[in-house]
Amino acid sequence: MHIHIHDKTTLGEIQNVFGTYYPYLRLRFYKHPHQHFQISSEKERLSEDLHIENIRQTHMDKVLEIMPTQRVDEVEDLFLKQFGLSVQILKKEKNEWVQTTGLDSYSLKEVNEFSRNDSDEFVIRDYDEGFEEGVF
Repeated sequence: MHIHIHDKTTLGEIQNVFGTYYPYLRLRFYKHPHQHFQISSEKERLSEDLHIENIRQTHMDKVLEIMPTQRVDEVEDLFLKQFGLSVQILKKEKNEWVQTTGLDSYSLKEVNEFSRNDSDEFVIRDYDEGFEEGVF
């Protein structure tokens, strides 16, 4: 996956591209970076409507490459080091988005799959396909 990030890009646009590739994961942006395996405060959360130029002091025009084999903490570090953006990756857990603090050492592909398996949508789809308990 490649995300073109420039001054006029909004945080929401970055989130949308990421969500297209990882439908069971979300990106959230924060004012300050977090430590590995720690959560970010919702009080620090940035609006999806913000443009990169309103966050960064220097002009920006780069392409970020993210691979499914990269670990959660590596992707979060990429955003910080290359763009000065503090980001948390969230996973869907029982219809709620939670920060992946305990899963920083897992790949995006693995965490997306964990989240998919925890999703009620996945359970309902399996039930509709005849995989409910007791049916063989």
